[in-house]
Amino acid sequence: MAGHTDNAIVIDAPMDLVWSMTNDVASWPRLFSEYASAEILGQDGDTVTFRLALHPDENGTVWSWVSERTPDPATRTVRARRVETGPFAYMNIRWEYEEQPDGVRMRWVQDFEMKPQAPIDDAGMTERLNRNTAVQMRLIKAKVEAAARAGRQLEGRRLLVTGGTRGIGRGIVLAAARAGANVVTCYRTPGPAVASLEQELARTPGKHQVVRADAADAADVGRLLAECDASLGGLDAVVNNAGTFRPKPYADLDDAEWAATLQGNLTAAHLVTRRALPLLSAGSSVINIGTTVAFLGMAGGVHYTAVKAALVGMTRSLARELGPQGIRVNTVSPGRIATEALDELPEEDAERERRVFSSFTALGRLGTVDDIADTVLFLISDHAAYITGQNIHVDGCV
Repeated sequence: MAGHTDNAIVIDAPMDLVWSMTNDVASWPRLFSEYASAEILGQDGDTVTFRLALHPDENGTVWSWVSERTPDPATRTVRARRVETGPFAYMNIRWEYEEQPDGVRMRWVQDFEMKPQAPIDDAGMTERLNRNTAVQMRLIKAKVEAAARAGRQLEGRRLLVTGGTRGIGRGIVLAAARAGANVVTCYRTPGPAVASLEQELARTPGKHQVVRADAADAADVGRLLAECDASLGGLDAVVNNAGTFRPKPYADLDDAEWAATLQGNLTAAHLVTRRALPLLSAGSSVINIGTTVAFLGMAGGVHYTAVKAALVGMTRSLARELGPQGIRVNTVSPGRIATEALDELPEEDAERERRVFSSFTALGRLGTVDDIADTVLFLISDHAAYITGQNIHVDGCV
């Protein structure tokens, strides 16, 4: 007999926020505790194909599978199925969202059948899924309601975030948009991450754009800022997140690699900030994304740590120069953050890095993209009106 589960929970948050956060597959590792990574493999219309990977089990094995998911905003329903079924003969999932007086009722229905050779039968898997679904639903409820309580603190603010389709940049873009900001971001190379971000922003209230532009190229920067001016009529914040880094021992560091690292990290921030100045006014904010290792040092990263340390000096001087105009300038320096770059490593290497870097911190864990995004949003907001010229380390105390 086939397996079947049916679970629901009411989330005290607006429908748009619940729908947006739970359908952003790329962000699922920050929403679900069970997923170590979510890789977007492709998109065909509204259907997204993606690979999910769990955290290692007690034997160190990492289980993963490919699924596809098709949301329908008109009916507030989602249909999904496993493409790589693993121990399942099939696994079909339906999500339903219904507005109620006390919030949004989110319902998951799972229909499946185990293969004859699977280590667990339909009844056993039904029990396991019901138990785990309840845990994940409570986590999702807590995280979405926390986002709702934060409110639309950036309502109407106009932001430019460079390099915003992956990792920390993507987290900042989505957090700002969900907080009510109108966001422009840019990317250099097309791919599934760009397409999925465009789709997610289309579902998020506000005026958002994803522009192809290289923040290290003066001509591209001019075009990007002209687009910000034309579409948003000015800017209230600039987040210089775009950057490049290829590890290389100092003895092997050639002039071209040094110049590329300088251009991609420090010069890019300079080009964007200088071109954005006419669009900024009193109360605006510039935030540069640095790194904690610029002050700890890193073997194989002399070029990267050098330019990121220089970025802090640039921040301090710009804060003094732009302060009389009411423009604040700060640096946020992340420690080791769990992003898709870590997930793209071979499984053993990724797990070793998680374990080793977690052990370096006082909190015993890697940082999350949300840890950085929350700090950036605070610095943009009126709550940080007297904070400028600072380098804020978000690193769990390494």
